[in-house]
Amino acid sequence: MVGNKVLKVAKMILAHMQPIDERGQAEVEDGVNKVNALLREKAITDNTIPWHTTVEIGKASQDDESKWTISKIGEDCTKQEVLTTVTDCLTAVFGAQGDMQNAWMDDEKVVRMLMPAAPSTVARGRRDIGKKLSEENKDMKTGHRFPKLWGGARTTGLTFDAADHMEAKKQVEKGVMWEGVRRQVQMMDMNKMGEFKHSPPLQKKEEKKGKTG
Repeated sequence: MVGNKVLKVAKMILAHMQPIDERGQAEVEDGVNKVNALLREKAITDNTIPWHTTVEIGKASQDDESKWTISKIGEDCTKQEVLTTVTDCLTAVFGAQGDMQNAWMDDEKVVRMLMPAAPSTVARGRRDIGKKLSEENKDMKTGHRFPKLWGGARTTGLTFDAADHMEAKKQVEKGVMWEGVRRQVQMMDMNKMGEFKHSPPLQKKEEKKGKTG
């Protein structure tokens, strides 16, 4: 509390365009000061208590993400207001550097998934992979994190987030469509895997029903 006001804390994830090396870490740490300066300016304009951010590098789920903690948030402020305000600041700082993919509120419900075999006829960026997954799996519920290529020098698969444990179990049981083929997926978080370890064997390209002629 500050005075008689109850203040909240929120956490966000910022996805960077590339893994954060030593130079990138210095840039992220410098970005914290710039984000806080923007939040102070907004607080002066709105006559409110300024929010304050800190960042953890290497504590998020991937090496190209940073985890942000926002404190001193007013009790009546909604999650969407926090997301909009801080994302605007992050975009102003990191978007200007070309080092920002997207940002979202941290959600502990999401489950990291792995599709071990996901051959692709063309190279795709993370946004394009996400679009392709959603187009082929209209009812699939995912998190805000863009899918990511997975494997060694010769990439063989990809990782993506299921929205929650129930959605993850459904995907493991049924498989996920990719390039017209229903493929096996598995949960990468062993603590959430339970009895669901493998999805059905690969199926041939699904034929359209109701052929005529």
